[in-house]
Amino acid sequence: MYPRKFEHVSVRTVEEALDALETYDDAELLAGGQSLVPLQKTRFASPDYLIDITDIEELRYVEEDENEVRIGALAKHTDIQQANPIQDHVRLFSECIGEIADWPVRNQGTFGGTLAEADPSGDYLPVMKVLNPTIELTGPEGNREVPFEEFYFGMFTVDMDDEEILTGARLPKLQSLVPDAVAVGSAYEKHAERSGDYALVGVAIVVGVDTDGLVTEARVSVGAVGPLVRVTDAESVVKGTTLDEDALNAAATAVEKTVQPDEEGSEGEYKEAMAGEFAKRALSSAYDRATEEL
Repeated sequence: MYPRKFEHVSVRTVEEALDALETYDDAELLAGGQSLVPLQKTRFASPDYLIDITDIEELRYVEEDENEVRIGALAKHTDIQQANPIQDHVRLFSECIGEIADWPVRNQGTFGGTLAEADPSGDYLPVMKVLNPTIELTGPEGNREVPFEEFYFGMFTVDMDDEEILTGARLPKLQSLVPDAVAVGSAYEKHAERSGDYALVGVAIVVGVDTDGLVTEARVSVGAVGPLVRVTDAESVVKGTTLDEDALNAAATAVEKTVQPDEEGSEGEYKEAMAGEFAKRALSSAYDRATEEL
């Protein structure tokens, strides 16, 4: 199936994009097109106008300051994954990006488009839940900043007005999330039917340890198993441990009790079990990476 006829509008600045959104009714922003174009082809999305923002160079960056990494909305997945600030300070995000679809999608898809789509089975969401970055928006009334916890409402739903543009986000460096730790490790684990498929389970973990290898703090997030969740009970049971088998099993149990799969019966039980298992794997990997730094 082909998209319904539409008019293409090209812009080169954020101001031009805002003007276009105000001028044209029934318009959608086009960046990487990895989400919107397939929807157009199936006619689940049929805007009258496509406002093409791919030439707004001011939104294409990955930079760092003392405690944060700043990412522009038009940064491509691959560029983010390979950027030194991400490799050095938010390796968890790099690992997550490596699980997205395939090379063509990662080379074309954008940071802002993925955040704005808020696909519950996407790889970004568990990582964003753990990091709680500050989302930057620009609209007719000026600039606005929203913590991810307040930006993300649920599946495919975010706090963004029709005339606003997501311009970027500020991600905390992992060490700043666990300030009492002497070393930090992270991991992203994903369960999917095939490599590159949407997640059936996605788990993001950050673990901080002290000089004795005891966990000072952990962050655990699970996506694609019903609502996106932070599993605070799992975080509590591993604190003060060396993540032995008992601690890992207790964390897995907490995850299984917290997630709320959309499926019922045996299929729901399977997803609960998978969430617990992949949480154990991610916790173990994150802990090993943290203790390697001691």
